[in-house]
Amino acid sequence: MKRIAVYLFLAILMNAVFSLRVNARQPDSLYTQYNVFDHFRKPGPYGNRVEIIQSDSVAIRLNRLVETNRLTSGKMQGFRVRIFFDNKQTARSESEEIVMQFSEIHPGIPVYRVYENPYFKVTVGDFRTKSDAIRFMNGIRRTYPQAFITRETIAYPTL
Repeated sequence: MKRIAVYLFLAILMNAVFSLRVNARQPDSLYTQYNVFDHFRKPGPYGNRVEIIQSDSVAIRLNRLVETNRLTSGKMQGFRVRIFFDNKQTARSESEEIVMQFSEIHPGIPVYRVYENPYFKVTVGDFRTKSDAIRFMNGIRRTYPQAFITRETIAYPTL
């Protein structure tokens, strides 16, 4: 019975954390100090409520995580696939061409073109895990044989 109660509590907690991530993208729904546990103490549509008994350190850490996610503006560490990296005189025009070509072939994948002296770089995708990036890279390997994976700050990808 205790095991079921623990699983139920963890499911409710995870649901609250993921719903906060969805709401974090909408600026009107952000609160300056949001306490997820206060949300559960409020009565539901039928008068029901959830009582959570725990140490204060759990609430403090979870609320700190929620605040940190709110302040990161939807950014996290993740992976991208670099499909172009060059510093020739024609690198600018080549990188622009590759961006256009990739966008036509893969319209739903974000493309980032960056100039970091002296290199023009084109990276694609926002992947949470390296295995997702590897899977995507293997799919485009025929078109872009020089592609490799880089660790970068990415926008939260949709789940």
